[in-house]
Amino acid sequence: MRHSQSRVTRYQPTPQEQAQRKKEALAERVEKLSRVRVLEAIRRKLPDVLSRHDLEMVVLDYFRRLGHVNHRRLSKLYAWEEKKSKTSWGTETVDYEKIAAAAAQAMKTADIHRFLVVCALVSDLYCPGYNPSQALEKTSNLARTAIRYKVDSARVASAVRAELSKPKSKVKDETQPAKKLTTRTALQHKRSSRQRSN
Repeated sequence: MRHSQSRVTRYQPTPQEQAQRKKEALAERVEKLSRVRVLEAIRRKLPDVLSRHDLEMVVLDYFRRLGHVNHRRLSKLYAWEEKKSKTSWGTETVDYEKIAAAAAQAMKTADIHRFLVVCALVSDLYCPGYNPSQALEKTSNLARTAIRYKVDSARVASAVRAELSKPKSKVKDETQPAKKLTTRTALQHKRSSRQRSN
């Protein structure tokens, strides 16, 4: 039994559709090349020392690319107030980019420079889940910068180990119920001794 082979017909666009596609392709090429040319023009005009506006733009763009976990780390490091705001879909969240923008505007230029360096180092705070006690890579930005600024990483680690190895001091709240119990027992003894004497 012979099967009739179905013919594969390719869709042929109409002349109007072809003209529209050419128009869209040209618009896309114009947009892409225009952006490149604008960037080239800006690059030629950049000064030796960045202006305040450029510096803030660079810092905030870098911050934006760091991701949510590093945003939280930086927020804790700088003790920023993490106010929640409503999102367009109705939930509440912390807008770290908005907080960072406000903080950067309040910073002095020297502090912005420092913040940029801290942003470059914060990713090295990550400890891999498969081996969280893994030592910091010697080639990491954090390790290299520590050497440049003569920060003794081994000494810092020893101090942290000693601090975390100390036995936890007893919480006062844990001892209070025992005292209350002792006082209550003493009152009961006093009452029973009075009753016996009567």
